[in-house]
Amino acid sequence: MAARVITILFMLVVIAHGKVGLASEAADAARPRLIVETDAGGDPDDEQSLVRFLVYANEWDVEGIIANRRKARDGENLSKIRDGFGIVRAMVDAYGECHARLVEHDPRFPTREYLQQRTVSGYEDSDAGTKLIIEAVDRDDPRPVWFLNWGTDNGSDSSSLKRALDRVLAERGQEGYAAFKNKLRLSSYDMFGDHTSRKPDWKLWVHTFQPEIDRRRWYHRFSAITATAGGFDIERDVRRDHGPLGALYPTNTTHPQKEGDSMTFMYLIPTGMNDPYEPTWGSWAGRYALRDDLKGKPYYWATAQDTLGGTTHRENTLRRWAADLQNDFRARMDWCVMPRDKANHPPRVALQGEDGKAVLRMTAKAGETVTLSAAGTKDADGDRLAYSWFDYVEAGTYGRAAKIDGADAQAARVAIPADAAGKTIHIVLRVQDDGEPPLVGYRRAVIAVTEL
Repeated sequence: MAARVITILFMLVVIAHGKVGLASEAADAARPRLIVETDAGGDPDDEQSLVRFLVYANEWDVEGIIANRRKARDGENLSKIRDGFGIVRAMVDAYGECHARLVEHDPRFPTREYLQQRTVSGYEDSDAGTKLIIEAVDRDDPRPVWFLNWGTDNGSDSSSLKRALDRVLAERGQEGYAAFKNKLRLSSYDMFGDHTSRKPDWKLWVHTFQPEIDRRRWYHRFSAITATAGGFDIERDVRRDHGPLGALYPTNTTHPQKEGDSMTFMYLIPTGMNDPYEPTWGSWAGRYALRDDLKGKPYYWATAQDTLGGTTHRENTLRRWAADLQNDFRARMDWCVMPRDKANHPPRVALQGEDGKAVLRMTAKAGETVTLSAAGTKDADGDRLAYSWFDYVEAGTYGRAAKIDGADAQAARVAIPADAAGKTIHIVLRVQDDGEPPLVGYRRAVIAVTEL
């Protein structure tokens, strides 16, 4: 029901504002504010995820990194540093040693000092974590704060967000509590106690860890699907010869390249084909569906399925992007040590003359043919580009693939089915360069179909 209401509202907006328009929240999605809470020092996969997170730090406004495990877990965690806060700070320091190279590739990478000022302990005998959260949410900024909890299992302290919400409720009452909670969005595990069910509902919650299907939890599948995708090799591409940050990537996890927490922030990476406010559309973290155990709430988890390569399965929602996202990670690890003219960079994709990473929303009449153009697409390295257009059927509401002429050309013609009125069709453009590794840029056109 919620998905149908969103679709109807979207169609009304685009019809009211003309042929083409960008969603009002798309600008926010392009530069999310976020806070990570990690129990680094336990399962080493948090440190794995931190390596990847830090080489994408240019894509967000990082409001904070909170470490909530005061003592590293003996036997399982092999870091020489034996407290979570110390482990995270050491990783930020390692990032800092790579910063001079990283800013050659994108000047938006924050400095080590900026991140260290926002890296705090979430220990229960300190209010640093709760204070950081409250100050970030209260800041005079119209953008919501995305909160990413990576776990608070045995041996870690309770979530700083839970404690922040306890304080806000006690000090500001229900009205103030509601206003505070309404400024948060979750791409997160559930570690918030009574606040999970206390009104108001979270405005948006994407649970990138669950559910377990066929005895397989979703966060465990990241490793199985991506570990060797596109020829990725963790030793060659991350741990060796990629600077001090890559060298801190641990491998003593239960699943090779486990990174069980990475999907929380990969969901927010602006690739050009995803929108964090639209979980059912798909992203580098997979595609999500409304939770069937919490009906009527804007809460999503990994039960959506895609058809790919003759199979229909939820793993296809991540598998379709696996090689692309791993090649992108490879390139960013190269950025840690290579000058700009020696490394590869993804194409910057233009769609209908609009250059950027926002999803394009447009209307078309049932039965007409729409021409979509990628003219103006550029590659900073001068690499040759290959174009591919496809109908992401599962993300739309029409349910069948529209015919595309010129699916491998810079411009494509999409035949809008005559019976598609009132539905949406999602056309994704994928542009790949011939660099090393080969990198991809995307754009998505969401077509709301009207009557003839």
